[in-house]
Amino acid sequence: MLGLAVVLFAVFAATTGYVVVGDATVHIDRPMHDWVLTWRTETLTTAATVITHVGGSVVMWALALSACAVLAKRGAKADLLLVAGVGAASAILVPVAKQLIGRPRPPVADHLVEVSSPAFPSGHSVGSAAVVGVLAALFCMRTTHRLVGMIVAALAATFVVLVGLSRIYLGVHWPTDVLAGWTLGGLLVAVGVLIRTRAEDAGPPTDSPGSAVGSGTEATVE
Repeated sequence: MLGLAVVLFAVFAATTGYVVVGDATVHIDRPMHDWVLTWRTETLTTAATVITHVGGSVVMWALALSACAVLAKRGAKADLLLVAGVGAASAILVPVAKQLIGRPRPPVADHLVEVSSPAFPSGHSVGSAAVVGVLAALFCMRTTHRLVGMIVAALAATFVVLVGLSRIYLGVHWPTDVLAGWTLGGLLVAVGVLIRTRAEDAGPPTDSPGSAVGSGTEATVE
């Protein structure tokens, strides 16, 4: 997990640097943006609009809060902190990064949905990768069925990718905005899981009184 976190951080840092001081818009974003516009159809626009709303902040916050409520009810405090921490970090970092970088979005004439904030990074991409990613990671950590875990991970990744692509298709984000969003969201999940795992390893033995409740191990999915 540490290696994954390092790779994600490197990609995010490189993408951010290329956007801020490089020619990402000219060499990568503009050509891909123009190419995507040629794929627009009524059916794809409807699908992209639905996906982008499902992956938006309202749905992601509702999903994260619902998961936290379930975990709190089950007494899985460590898992609750993991989900809450990753969700809160994404909610804080996205607007801060947007304001610091202040990147303009693609031309308004190309927008198929209304937006107002700066472009970088894509909030939809960060939020969906962070929330759906941490819930999928938590499920995979708890399930005893490897195949089921792989299916859940694949479905989660597919959803996150589709949300990001919908933002490019709808003309409100440059491709590098979405790439940065994916990597930042994934980085938050990786760091959260790493902290969660290290804390669990450093905690009391699992056979000590009350340790199961404190670590949330009773939340194993069969």
